[in-house]
Amino acid sequence: MDDTETAEAASPAAPPLTVTVPLHRNRDFALLWTGQAVSTLGTELSAIGFPLLVLALTGSAGRAGLVGSAELVAMLCMLLPAGRAVDRRPRKRIMVASSLVQLVAVGSVSAAVLAGRAHLLHLAVAGAVAGAASAFYIGANRGAVRRIVPPTQLGQALSRTQARDQAAAVLGPPAGGGLFGLSRALPFGLDALSFGVVALAAALVRAPLDPEPPAEPAPARPPLTAGLRFVLADRYLRTVAVWAAAINAIATGMMLAVIVLARHRGAGPATIGAITATFAIGGLAGALLAPRLIERHSNRLLVLVASWLLVPCAAVMVLVPAPWLIGVAGAVSVGAIAPVNVVLLSRAYALAPHHLQGQAGNAMLLLGSSVKWSAPAVFGVLADSLGPVAAVLIGAGLYAATAVWLQGRGELRELDAPVPEPAA
Repeated sequence: MDDTETAEAASPAAPPLTVTVPLHRNRDFALLWTGQAVSTLGTELSAIGFPLLVLALTGSAGRAGLVGSAELVAMLCMLLPAGRAVDRRPRKRIMVASSLVQLVAVGSVSAAVLAGRAHLLHLAVAGAVAGAASAFYIGANRGAVRRIVPPTQLGQALSRTQARDQAAAVLGPPAGGGLFGLSRALPFGLDALSFGVVALAAALVRAPLDPEPPAEPAPARPPLTAGLRFVLADRYLRTVAVWAAAINAIATGMMLAVIVLARHRGAGPATIGAITATFAIGGLAGALLAPRLIERHSNRLLVLVASWLLVPCAAVMVLVPAPWLIGVAGAVSVGAIAPVNVVLLSRAYALAPHHLQGQAGNAMLLLGSSVKWSAPAVFGVLADSLGPVAAVLIGAGLYAATAVWLQGRGELRELDAPVPEPAA
């Protein structure tokens, strides 16, 4: 289904009237959203399964962090070439192919566990392959959403995407922890099947997903850094990328530290899954409230409040007596960040022209994840050497430093100004 329908006026001389289709009737968006919902739930199952499996095999938080880092490094290495590919090649085919590659990679882990031949190197390689393939899917999906969702509905679409992802994060970790307790292979097998579902959903999309040809002839082979140059040339996008780099790295490392802290206090796999699910409940609430909050409050204020709120929430995690209270503190911080993601991403989508959506989006992701790859290993080493309490407190201090830096950025005033038309 196309974004718009054209209704003819009674008079032949009258101009055609363009009517925007409600988002819930946008068939292609619903297909992508639903397929990603299944895939995201599957990813949450294996996301809790990987560290639990490595901890069970080796007992080392540092090695568990290395497996997570392998996936991130592979994704980061492929973001720029993937961004160029999805702006020049059929996006539907790329989404289908990349999902099938992830199916094979994660499925191999399930098969290895069933055969009793799971090894650290295999887990790292499987994670790396899945991470590299995800770079292609992410870029293609971003460009596809920008093509099938009108600009006026981008905020609504991103709010629904945030709610979907947080709902999967609510259900996935406890389910993953419980499934891991039944069989270590189950979280990975179900995740592999979920990639088949998202591949089918992408294949069923009817609308054209590729960018329209630019007004002027484009280079036969655009430079690999075209998306990076576009992002770095815009001061707002630069600020968002730097802030995201810090927050993503700290949050990723903190998640591993929280898992180790919970285990240190006697929590089992199911309890750890419940803790991370509580984080996601806060995120789900924040995503559902995002449209109302964005409508009623200054976007700049929402960003600053969320940034400062991360500090006390992280510090409280080491003070609460019960493991489940760690989840409550995390839920407050994740709930505050959810509307901020909608605010920042909506403007970033709107600023990039169609023929740069994949490249600009992947460049933003590359910059925003540029330090994230090292966080699991760093926080794992901190937890092993100094203890999980010290690792979490270090994370709180880093959050504070980031909030101080963001407070002085004048670029955030653009958040409350109309979005300019993207340059051709």
